[in-house]
Amino acid sequence: MTLAMGLSAVAISTGILFAYLIVIWWLDRYEREPFWMVLLTFAWGAIGGTILGCIISLVMGISMADVIPEMYAQLYMTVVAAPLAEEFTKGLIFGALIFTPHLDNETDGLIYGAAVGLGFATVENLLYFLAVALADPEAFYFTVVARTLFTALVHTISSALFGYTVGYVRHRELKPRLWALPVVGFILAVAMHGLWNFLATLAESGFLGDEQAGEIMGLGILLVLLMSVVMFAITQFSLKREQKIIKKYLAEEAQNDVLPKKHAEIIPSWTQRSRSGWVPAHIPRKEYVEAATLLAFRRYQMDTAAPRFKEGYQEEVDRYREKVRGYWKGE
Repeated sequence: MTLAMGLSAVAISTGILFAYLIVIWWLDRYEREPFWMVLLTFAWGAIGGTILGCIISLVMGISMADVIPEMYAQLYMTVVAAPLAEEFTKGLIFGALIFTPHLDNETDGLIYGAAVGLGFATVENLLYFLAVALADPEAFYFTVVARTLFTALVHTISSALFGYTVGYVRHRELKPRLWALPVVGFILAVAMHGLWNFLATLAESGFLGDEQAGEIMGLGILLVLLMSVVMFAITQFSLKREQKIIKKYLAEEAQNDVLPKKHAEIIPSWTQRSRSGWVPAHIPRKEYVEAATLLAFRRYQMDTAAPRFKEGYQEEVDRYREKVRGYWKGE
């Protein structure tokens, strides 16, 4: 392995993860998040998440050193301590996001969760690539491929799942069953992460024959592919819910002459709203669509929020309503 080839492989791997980030951001069709916010979330995963994750994992390992037999210590660190610490430190970003106006719903939570997971995976991959290049150069390219295509996706999907549950409860009246949802999301994220780590560790342990190790690794890859399909389905389901929300509330706004009925039918459709020619030339289409979409979302949030938050949502509803009406009426 030459230095140039190694650096090229690392650059390609990092580029692929950043491409994942752009694609995931693009998927949020109806109210795309500011890319700078997605990048900040990515940066938290890359810097804060990795540093805190390493510290907490180390503390967990030291605290259990006298309890767990030495032969199981590494397995404990890989399968229990690392997933718990890493999913926790990645998830801390939502403690900040809930105080911003950007976390509106479950789709937003999914996008930010995926971004923080990708950030974490990017830096973790670089550290692994360096370690393998120094210790076992023959395994370098295999490590680059495995961590880029599979381990990075585990980080992304696990954090996205937790983010989805946080986004779902963000604006709702928090009843006991809703409080439990992010807890369930976190447990599932840790479980998926831990299961992948267990299968990968078992396959690489040297205790199994080549055929058995290959079968275990194949099972791990199948797990990641299944997780990817499930998360894609959840994303599409979430986007479909957004479309229904926009359609429902804009139809009501059209009845009150806030915008034309035709526009209330076009804006919920991602393909139709992207076309030109359906609004007069003097109306800035992008800003008009964004204001109408946010009006629908704020109406929905006001209907589902706790009573103490309704007044604030009502103010935002009034503001976006006047903004939409102003675009259309030329005020």
